[in-house]
Amino acid sequence: MPTVSFTTSGALRKSALRQANERLVLDSIRRTPGISRAEIARTTGFSRTSVTFVVNRLLKSRLILEEKIENGLQAGRPPTALQLNAQSMLAIGVEIARPRSGVVLVDLNGKVIDRRTIPWDKDVDAFFDEIRMAIRDVTVSFKPSRILGVGVSLPGTIDKSVGRVVGAEGLDWFNIDVGTRLRHKFKWPFFFENDANLSALAEQWLSSNAESLRYFVYVRTQGGVGTGVVVDGRILHGVASAGAEFGHVMLYPDGRSCQCGNRGCWEQYASDAALTREYRELSGESIDDCLLIVKRAREKDAIALLALRKTASFLALGFVNLVVALNPQAIIMGEPYASAWDLVDDVVLGELDRRVPAYSLRNLRLLPSRTGADSALRGAAALVLAHFFTRFDHTKDDSLPIGVSIEAHA
Repeated sequence: MPTVSFTTSGALRKSALRQANERLVLDSIRRTPGISRAEIARTTGFSRTSVTFVVNRLLKSRLILEEKIENGLQAGRPPTALQLNAQSMLAIGVEIARPRSGVVLVDLNGKVIDRRTIPWDKDVDAFFDEIRMAIRDVTVSFKPSRILGVGVSLPGTIDKSVGRVVGAEGLDWFNIDVGTRLRHKFKWPFFFENDANLSALAEQWLSSNAESLRYFVYVRTQGGVGTGVVVDGRILHGVASAGAEFGHVMLYPDGRSCQCGNRGCWEQYASDAALTREYRELSGESIDDCLLIVKRAREKDAIALLALRKTASFLALGFVNLVVALNPQAIIMGEPYASAWDLVDDVVLGELDRRVPAYSLRNLRLLPSRTGADSALRGAAALVLAHFFTRFDHTKDDSLPIGVSIEAHA
């Protein structure tokens, strides 16, 4: 099982060690619902006595549930199966996006309990009034003490330590202090992260791809092109959380103007806006919903299919840069390409075969996302869960944890 190790320059307080051990056991149960105490001892290295002690504390706090397993004719005490008491604690996810933003409330398994959709409003103050109201609406039926925190997905370049959007050209937002606006009247902890990074987190935390991927890139093409780069299980941020902006890697020096100020950026050719523009130029019809273009392509609309495949060829050119720069295990595609992968896979694979040495492609997987168009929204809620399962009071490391647990010993 993957682990997060923690270090300390001094003695670790007993309360911190106890909390770390609880997180390790709790995360083991999250990863393997129905796991037994004996199996926890085997996977964590804890003694059975220590596991029993921790499990009993978790049962007392009502974070987990336990049921006996029928043992047939075997002698001895019947084993028990452990699982999360999923609604004992809850997390809030917020996605700031255009044309619609969202708020979700999820349980400890990431299952959505309630959600709200907020239309875009150019009036920043009015917009955040609506976001705060949506947060209140999804939590009104629950005690505040059951809410672990609020994860917020932000577009563009951000300062995640305070929740400030440094620059999001697609929203025409620059130096917008989201953190101060959202924290108003809420006492829960807030966590902020870039939308592409959270799409990667959702893929790792909530999908069946989780256990096998430690080096991958999530390519988000909604509202531009963003890339969440995961290296050894952790998001690559850069020194100012502005790294891995492959959407603004230049494909053509004299190409289309980009809102970032450069020309020929990848996102000008491979994003959802690029697809709708391509369809409009070919057909003369304006469609804002790229998934509608995918639907038409499946219905044998030749123009829709042509627009989709042409845009996918530009998507592949960006993949070439990802492969040679990062050598990932996988590239995971968000919408609309996740829904259209069988319609364009030959285009993408053909470009890669022509432009990348075979040895660089040998271990590469191209995967459609399992989390759909809500990847960043669900990733925002997963960010809160990740901090709960893999962080404890002693640590000061706020780097984004992905698919990991804490390793500690009493």
